[in-house]
Amino acid sequence: MSAPGGISGAEASTSRETNAMTDIRAKGFDSPAQLREHLAELEEESPAEDPGVGDEKPISAEQQIAALRREVADLRARLTTIRKQTDGMDARPSRGDVHPWLRVLATAATTYFLGRLVQRLRLGAPGAAAVPMIASQIDRRIW
Repeated sequence: MSAPGGISGAEASTSRETNAMTDIRAKGFDSPAQLREHLAELEEESPAEDPGVGDEKPISAEQQIAALRREVADLRARLTTIRKQTDGMDARPSRGDVHPWLRVLATAATTYFLGRLVQRLRLGAPGAAAVPMIASQIDRRIW
């Protein structure tokens, strides 16, 4: 049996797949001609070869090393400036660093009490599975 226009079913399917592939590539354009026009504009704006590359003289290894040394000296000067600005500041330890065992104890106690609550409310397996997740959320918000 032929599809409309004298095309067999397999040929029509292949034709539809080809059109679908073309549509994917030309997405956002009304016609293939508009796509070709857009691609030509892009080609004119940015040629494949960089015109500035051929005009420059090659830099010798000594010049590259000198440039890198200047950059390192500049970075050292910036680092010295930053260190001078932060010299008098002391880093305050976080609460978790001051009492690490207190955090462990609080997490264990929270997990225990939540487990007892799940047993009392008879929430079953889903409730028991939720206890560690709830305890970790509480731990994150407290500490």
